Amino acid sequence: MKFCEKCGKEIMDEAVICPSCGCAVAKEIKKAEVSYENCITGATTTNIISAIIIVLGIVCWILINMWIGAILCLAAEIIALIPTSKVQKAFKQNGLNGNSKNIKAKKKEIIKDLKNKNRAYSFSKVLAVIAFVFLLVFILFI
Repeated sequence: MKFCEKCGKEIMDEAVICPSCGCAVAKEIKKAEVSYENCITGATTTNIISAIIIVLGIVCWILINMWIGAILCLAAEIIALIPTSKVQKAFKQNGLNGNSKNIKAKKKEIIKDLKNKNRAYSFSKVLAVIAFVFLLVFILFI
């Protein structure tokens, strides 16, 4: 079996187009191993940006407009989740997109290793939760 270069889905060896995304499939597709560490290299930067946007959202909510504050917190949450989405995409590209026990255990092991190597990766999820909580609070008070 081989994998589509565009969507990462497993396809039959003789397939000419991917049945999932419709992309033309090259005759020889080699599964390129995506580095998980490269996926989280910008986690510190996204955390700083997300934290700044959360603060701006709070200030805007208090001083300017409640909706602007809520929108900024939503943006901060999305930005904070960028490293996590990159890791999920790497799982897909590396063929770890199933739900078997072995794949789940492998994903859990990789995520644990990433958290140990880069604390910013763990903190990005914390920032996403903080942004989400502020978003909920802002919406409740609008």
